[in-house]
Amino acid sequence: MCGRFSATFTWKDLTNRWPIEQDLTPPWIPRFNVAPGQNVLTIGQRMNGQWKAAWVHWGVSVHHSLLINARRESVQNKPLFREGYHHQRVIVPADGFYEWERSTRQPFRFTLDTLFAIAGILIASPARDFWYVVLLTTQADGVIQPIHDRMPWVLTDEQVPLWLGRQSHAYQSLTVVSKSWHVYPVSKKINNAQNDSPDLILPCPVDGHL
Repeated sequence: MCGRFSATFTWKDLTNRWPIEQDLTPPWIPRFNVAPGQNVLTIGQRMNGQWKAAWVHWGVSVHHSLLINARRESVQNKPLFREGYHHQRVIVPADGFYEWERSTRQPFRFTLDTLFAIAGILIASPARDFWYVVLLTTQADGVIQPIHDRMPWVLTDEQVPLWLGRQSHAYQSLTVVSKSWHVYPVSKKINNAQNDSPDLILPCPVDGHL
């Protein structure tokens, strides 16, 4: 799954990477502990091809539970996700994500030491006046598997425009590409979603709480 991530880059880093419009309100600030139920930065494409950045609520309430992820392998077959998968695809910029080792609940950070794109889809409210985002997950690769069996679906630079494209069906044939993840334990302060400070992304002893 993907239940927390970091987004510590600058707005300039973002606009240097993708040709998005400069109209994000409130303005971007780096984040070290992004959690479900918060607004997250998403990037999508309009029908005319323009790239659009927007704040969207992470997670949709279903039967009194907050649904934050969708499985890449089955997303197109689920009624709740079908419209978003075919018509409202986005990316969520990040530079790391967190997973917890099951037996000890020790958090670990996984990073590529650079900005990357997590695949996401939007879900509309019944009145279509509010939008939610869920992040797509996939089977964990060899580095992540010992800690968790799922991971966010991280797109390559070449896959991003194909995933966002509104005039093509190329998004349906995209596959998971292995990455060179750097992994290390972090402070258990990450467990509290109210904590959001630079020290959260620093390595710490496995039994430490910093």
